[in-house]
Amino acid sequence: MDKSLPKVTIMVITYNQEDYVCEALDSILIQDYPNIEVVVADDASKDRTPEILKEYERKFPEIFKIILNKKNLGITGNSNIAFNASTGDFLVGLGGDDAFLPGKISAQVYEFQKDEKVVLCYHPVEIFDSETGEILHISNQSDSEDVSSARDIIEKGGIPGAASVMTRKSACPKEGFDPKIPCVSDWLYFIETALNGKIVKVDGVLGRYRKHSQGTSQKTYELLEESLRVMDRVVEKHPEHKWLESCCRKGKARYLMGEAFRQLEKMDLKTSSELATRASKLNKKSFFRAIALVCYLFFKLPLLAKILIPTLSKFKYTIRRISK
Repeated sequence: MDKSLPKVTIMVITYNQEDYVCEALDSILIQDYPNIEVVVADDASKDRTPEILKEYERKFPEIFKIILNKKNLGITGNSNIAFNASTGDFLVGLGGDDAFLPGKISAQVYEFQKDEKVVLCYHPVEIFDSETGEILHISNQSDSEDVSSARDIIEKGGIPGAASVMTRKSACPKEGFDPKIPCVSDWLYFIETALNGKIVKVDGVLGRYRKHSQGTSQKTYELLEESLRVMDRVVEKHPEHKWLESCCRKGKARYLMGEAFRQLEKMDLKTSSELATRASKLNKKSFFRAIALVCYLFFKLPLLAKILIPTLSKFKYTIRRISK
């Protein structure tokens, strides 16, 4: 371990991930950056995850710090356990079911060292199916997906794959993750960090984001109102930035429209139409009005929806890019 270099804390958040956590931790161990600490906060797992974590701590005591919660705190509470135990100059999160790719940490630290005004650095990730291993999508492959400011993080619906993000700790919210946002507080955390400086992107895929039935990405409708609440919290916490109110209206519209599309894929035509209508009231651009009309027609003409929606699904990432 070379302590002359800035320290990077990798905050690993785990809960019942015995099938995936070894892959996540091994992806840290293959990194070539020589000054890291790994803080793992386990949220009272009921499977073998705690035993696995203890074994890594036994083998690598100079790197791993394992914290086993006695009771379940939820995603935000557990994230704050890791945040408060972190001592690094730079922080990066990793879900216990995701993975880094080689060279990630070094590449991102380099960007921070080049410019002290940089507070957040991210990179593209592979989004893959847990069951088949198939790569479903690679994020941030077009200018319309890239983010360069807090405004972009809001209006474009966040940064795909939270594990792609490294932050400068001195620029992060002092309290860490907002406890008023129980699950999707990382979105707010990134926005608040970005308000304090510059964002840079590292070109090249340096992480893998797993899609499976237990993942948060499969619970977007369940978390819809909380996600919209993030926009309200941004405005509440930062009244000094007058532009945030209109920006967050656009962010809400973008999120609602994305969820409307997901409900179309599930053939929940009524919910899709309702969400698209809400989005079009927040953002009155012709694109949003047109999509709201299409969703309404599908709701009224389900046979047409059954024919056309499978074709639309093939182009879902293209459609999302157009909406940004």
